[in-house]
Amino acid sequence: MDKKVYYGEYSLKHWIELLLKKDLELPPYQRNFVWLEEQVKEFVNGLKGEIFVPPVTIGVCNKDGVNHNLILDGQQRLSSILLAFFGVYPKKDAFPRDEDERVMADGVAEEDNEPDVEYINWSLRIFADKGPTVQGVQSAITHQQYSFVNYGITEDFFENKYLPFSFIIPNADNEAEQHEFYSSVFRNINILGTPLNPIESRQSLYFLKSELQSFFDPECCRNLKIELVGKNQAYDFVRTMAILSQYKIDGRFNRLAQGYKPKMEKYYEEYIYAVVNDKNNGVFVQFSTIFPDKDFAPRITLLNDTLNELGYNQLHFKSIIDSDVYMFGLVYNTVIEGNNIDFTRKDALMRELQNKISSFKRNDGHRASPSLLKYMRTRVEQSITIFNRYVIHPAH
Repeated sequence: MDKKVYYGEYSLKHWIELLLKKDLELPPYQRNFVWLEEQVKEFVNGLKGEIFVPPVTIGVCNKDGVNHNLILDGQQRLSSILLAFFGVYPKKDAFPRDEDERVMADGVAEEDNEPDVEYINWSLRIFADKGPTVQGVQSAITHQQYSFVNYGITEDFFENKYLPFSFIIPNADNEAEQHEFYSSVFRNINILGTPLNPIESRQSLYFLKSELQSFFDPECCRNLKIELVGKNQAYDFVRTMAILSQYKIDGRFNRLAQGYKPKMEKYYEEYIYAVVNDKNNGVFVQFSTIFPDKDFAPRITLLNDTLNELGYNQLHFKSIIDSDVYMFGLVYNTVIEGNNIDFTRKDALMRELQNKISSFKRNDGHRASPSLLKYMRTRVEQSITIFNRYVIHPAH
């Protein structure tokens, strides 16, 4: 796509003014500040020493006829400038991370103890919301929430030091072209810079399609938790829908996610692309085939009602095995097929699901490595098979 890119630099003082006036915005998918206090100090010292600093990347995005200047790359740098200007650093306990928002369970965590990236639930939006004046922000800074830090700078530092920028203006005739362009920009930035966590990465692909938020992240699924490695993680609706959408078009359990085992997040991202663009990419059934006119709300409502009727809010998923057996067949029938479940046979259904979970856990290999594709495929097949025996097909 044709685009114009402008380059330049602003004084640190001007950057602060732009942020506090909200002339620059963080996209909604960017939530987390990950630099430690020492990293902020190192960055400030680097600016004092005039070392090379990569430019902040700003993109013009038109949403609903209004232009927005989005910070595509540079959140950590701009946040650090704000913190240095006010001489503070957020206290971790005052801005605790939300584990459930950050971690989506896929079974890998049961055998992989990779440490998470440290971050606090703070962003420059918190200061921007108290702007546009410096006094407004200062009045909201408390000892309870912030440590006061001596960054070793004087007032003229912000007037005499500069931070470069690149300013992107896409020549997009329609929203679809604009979305496709920025999605590629997000991908490249995520590869080359500080990586987004999986949830942020996915949200970056559909944030311009706000109407799809309630599809990719339905309210009725947010309270479903899975206990992995001693802590609760979130049930992943996107994972479920990606796998089931492939099964719907292919009809074979043994081919699900074939070739994606080392890169399952790429598989989920390709599904999101297919939904956003409503295209048949050969892997997943086309979104509008399942939801004519893209009207998914009735099926999500059906899923919500079924979860309540079956008492899923009282369930405790003790592993990915539990959640997969309980959810794949349910989501396939309610969301993909639009079927109702026969609630008069609820007790028999729940017993059959629990018996199947127990049988899987008696298999040492399945219990120890539930993320292996062969085990995941078996859970999908058995869950759908069980639920198919308890459905009431809609009248046609």
